[in-house]
Amino acid sequence: MARYLTLRIGLGLITILGVVVFTFVLMFLVPGDPARAIAGPRATPQVLALVRENLHLGASVPAQLWSYLTGIAQGNLGISYTQDAPVNQLILDRLPATVALGLSGLALSVLLGAVAGVWDGLRRRRSAVLAVINVGFLSFPPFSLGFILLLVFGYKLRLFPITGGTSAGKLVLPALTLGLYGMPYYASVVRDGLQDALAAPYTRTAVAKGLARQHILVHHVLRNALSPVLTMVGLDFAILLSGVVFVEDVFSWPGIGELQTQAFADVDRPVLMGTVVVAAVLVVVATLVVDLLRMALDPRTRVDIV
Repeated sequence: MARYLTLRIGLGLITILGVVVFTFVLMFLVPGDPARAIAGPRATPQVLALVRENLHLGASVPAQLWSYLTGIAQGNLGISYTQDAPVNQLILDRLPATVALGLSGLALSVLLGAVAGVWDGLRRRRSAVLAVINVGFLSFPPFSLGFILLLVFGYKLRLFPITGGTSAGKLVLPALTLGLYGMPYYASVVRDGLQDALAAPYTRTAVAKGLARQHILVHHVLRNALSPVLTMVGLDFAILLSGVVFVEDVFSWPGIGELQTQAFADVDRPVLMGTVVVAAVLVVVATLVVDLLRMALDPRTRVDIV
């Protein structure tokens, strides 16, 4: 296990390094001049030159990349161009809101998908109604689904607040948006896993022993059917983080996504890079934790690390 954890942590660090390098190079391919965004459209060439000199924008890309990597190694994500504040603090102020929204949306995706998948998997024939619902939710991008929920439950029915904030009531609609968007995937995975588990030899053996139906479903069928779901959770964490950017913008949720959108408009490279680094770290950590949980749930997955 120690060897496995060391290998996974090493691969995670390599992944984060690759993401940082790729994103940093990509920043210089995106149109926009940070000096112009800071100094304003009427700034003189002398002012622009002074801004570039103060921000060290005249250095070569490899030199700027090396400086940034050494800063990350020391826990420094730089200073925001437009807000003149440490990027670490800007992200830490908004990180709890993004994590709360992401985990709430992920929990709803798993819960709704598991319920729908178990209900459909225990049927002899696949439900056409559930299939239509799944295709319908898959057809809507997160921001479109968010606008519909905001229009119906916020403006029309007035059941939930429509202003920005981080209260429990304001969390419902954005979390539900992410949950409904991810539900069809989990419903399909749970249904297929349930069908395979019901047809497996260990299930037939449990039935032959005369075990109770509920005991068989809980201890033999569901335990094996939900194992792939945990793997999917780790992969979906990255997808949810990308979807959170648009959902936060729709619902004015004060998280990292809103900060990232504003930084992109302002060509604020340190803030953009900081959000990418934090997202990469969260994905790597979440994937490792999910894999450990899956090994605890399904002993068969431990064979690869022995």
